[in-house]
Amino acid sequence: MRFERKMSSIAEQLIEMGFDTVKAAEAAKNCTTLETAMDWLVSRIESEEMEVDPDAAAAIAESIADAPAASSSEPAAVAKSYKCNDCGKIMADEHVMLFHAAKTKHENFEESSEAIKPLTEEEKKVEAAKLKERIKESMKKKAAQEELDNIEKEKKRVQEGKKMLEMNEKRKEMEQLAAIAQRKREKEEEAAAKKRVLDQIKADREARKAAAAGLPPPPVATPAPVAAPVVPVEKKDYKEATIQIRLPTGETIRSTFPSESKLADVRQWLESTKPELVPFALLQPFPRKVMTAEDMLQPLGDHGLVPNGSLVITRAA
Repeated sequence: MRFERKMSSIAEQLIEMGFDTVKAAEAAKNCTTLETAMDWLVSRIESEEMEVDPDAAAAIAESIADAPAASSSEPAAVAKSYKCNDCGKIMADEHVMLFHAAKTKHENFEESSEAIKPLTEEEKKVEAAKLKERIKESMKKKAAQEELDNIEKEKKRVQEGKKMLEMNEKRKEMEQLAAIAQRKREKEEEAAAKKRVLDQIKADREARKAAAAGLPPPPVATPAPVAAPVVPVEKKDYKEATIQIRLPTGETIRSTFPSESKLADVRQWLESTKPELVPFALLQPFPRKVMTAEDMLQPLGDHGLVPNGSLVITRAA
């Protein structure tokens, strides 16, 4: 009963400081003193298991400093304690000892007859200042890490965007060269057809003249077929394939794969990146085609996805 009252008192003090009710109760259950409970909670903050508003940090620390001193009307019980031989810290019970061991990786402990003294007002102020600094430092590190992560994400997004633009420019350039070559072939074919018509008209005129003069018609020269010029196409050896995938929500994601990868590698990447979409089917929009199990075993180049291409995720039937 006495332990339950002490645990309830610690939880109430933590709740008054502004900590979450569930976390405060959990801290009070695992710790026997206000000091260790604060350490327990701060360790959760540092490991991002619990969020604390940074604007409330000062208020939390001040409420710790203003917490009333332990009542001296009840005689302190001489309880068995534990001592860490690695750092010399005294702990009230096994819960605190286990928490200390997990936090510091210390291993050498022994029983001690020293009693845990309650914190004085001055010690409370010191602990409050320490807690305030630790919370500020934890939130500062977290904000700095988030900023670095955002910078890296933006760099990656810009690089992928540049790569996609470069590939699109190369594709447009190849399409323009192909269109120029096609127009050239059409003009040459048109000129050859025009020449054949003129030659036929000339032959007909000479045949009429010969018939009028009573002479046999002159032989008609058969024009040699004009071979269409062959435009050499430069074959490029692409090392990567950039695939753009549209999700059922309308959002698009991109990723780069080795050009020799199979379509199954793309599906495996999607299943690990977006497990909430499983099961799903893959669709190629142009030309429209639903990918089958046999398609999964074929390289990306066989589906026209090298150096870049698009896929659509649909819900599996």
